[in-house]
Amino acid sequence: MHELERPAPTFPRMIVATTWTGVELQQQLLTDGLLDALATNNYGLALAMIDLSDARAAVMRQLNQHAVYTVAWLLLPPDEGYRLTLHNYPQAIEHYRAIHAWALEHDLQIDAVGLGIESLADDRGQIRNYGPGTLWERLQDEYEFYRNARMAYHDLADEIRRDGYEIHAYQLPLLADDRRAGTTLVQRALDVVDLPSDVEVLICSSRWTVEGLGRDLGAALISSYRSDTDSIGIGNTTGLLTLEQRYGQHHPLDWHVLERDLLLAARHTDIVYLFALESCLECGLLPRIAALDWQQEPDVPMRSMVVLETFRLSLLLVLLLARFYRGVLSWLGWILAAVLFAQQLYRWRRERVKRKA
Repeated sequence: MHELERPAPTFPRMIVATTWTGVELQQQLLTDGLLDALATNNYGLALAMIDLSDARAAVMRQLNQHAVYTVAWLLLPPDEGYRLTLHNYPQAIEHYRAIHAWALEHDLQIDAVGLGIESLADDRGQIRNYGPGTLWERLQDEYEFYRNARMAYHDLADEIRRDGYEIHAYQLPLLADDRRAGTTLVQRALDVVDLPSDVEVLICSSRWTVEGLGRDLGAALISSYRSDTDSIGIGNTTGLLTLEQRYGQHHPLDWHVLERDLLLAARHTDIVYLFALESCLECGLLPRIAALDWQQEPDVPMRSMVVLETFRLSLLLVLLLARFYRGVLSWLGWILAAVLFAQQLYRWRRERVKRKA
């Protein structure tokens, strides 16, 4: 973790993510000079491994020849729904093993494996539609299922490390709050797992907004969670893993927002993940990023910071109360008993004084 700000930010290690298929990516490498840009600027590339085609093998072979840092982003094939969840860990394990065998067969170098589990909250509507009592019951009922999925993904992480790969975990910032409180309530409420990793990437999306603020939370998220992570993910990260709904739809990146987030991220971490390559090429941003003056001072909206820090403090108090509520209730009981005893003692003394008088 990097808790201290660096006084003189320099060009960070950039890893650009893409969800293109092998054929699409092969075409881009040939027609847009992308391969030279990646190699010249020392960018890494995180490829969504949704297919294990010959075209993808050819792409990765070219990346290896140009010494481009390569991350195999573990996503499922289209017919299996793309994303990883707590429910499909058997498919995730099987697909990882297929990727590993495929890489060995084609003699390909993979530097790291990217893991990211998507929340099912939006699918179920559980946060929007469930009341506090119902949500609490669900958290208790599904604890065993969560524990089994957590063990399976942790075993998968161990297997990945044994095969010689680093693990990059793409996670929601809220998991840092869950860890800070020593609970798993956020994970179980959102149906995600706090994954073990060599590089943790907290997704600080500039597309997340708070109604009424009139601006995004990207800068506030980066500044608030900077000491809780190894790497920061920026760009079009909304619905990052919901590819069955958003595959092939890449919103244009706002350069001014992206520039601000890049400058902030570079002050707090050595590794920056950028989502996504498709948007960068569409908007012609890779040359602008390469020419960026990293000494500029980015602006962090104070109002957004206050809102976010207030939310994080409130969440921490709720999580701590949920963790220690039995002890809190016990102490409250003793305190109430002590108060009642003190009141009774005071009355007894007053009556005794009256009798003597």
